[in-house]
Amino acid sequence: MRGRKGRSWQGERGRRALDRGAREHAFGRRAYDDGRPPVDALRMAAYGFLGGLALGIVGWSQQVHQHRKGLFSASPLRRLAALGYLGGQPSVDTARLLRDYVGWERQSVLRRRGELVLRQMEQDLE
Repeated sequence: MRGRKGRSWQGERGRRALDRGAREHAFGRRAYDDGRPPVDALRMAAYGFLGGLALGIVGWSQQVHQHRKGLFSASPLRRLAALGYLGGQPSVDTARLLRDYVGWERQSVLRRRGELVLRQMEQDLE
């Protein structure tokens, strides 16, 4: 059987070029001809996942640091970031600020998060 340009579709020793044992292929190299074991692909995927996770953590910490003063902002995301920042800064002044925030906040999810941060802060200060 002949392919384009008069080439044979069969490789060495009469085998078809699409067989795994053939070294030649009518359309060039195949993905599994590299000689790399499939473990390398899994390892690279794991490195990519861990790298993305690390970048995500760094990005979130920068977001929290940038919006630490946005506790009374109009943006709920900025208020959430400010709560995260203030949770790591236990002090009497921060506890007073959080009490004011809990009384001010209208969104129940953020109010509950503020109450949780306030309770944990009061326990840390005792």
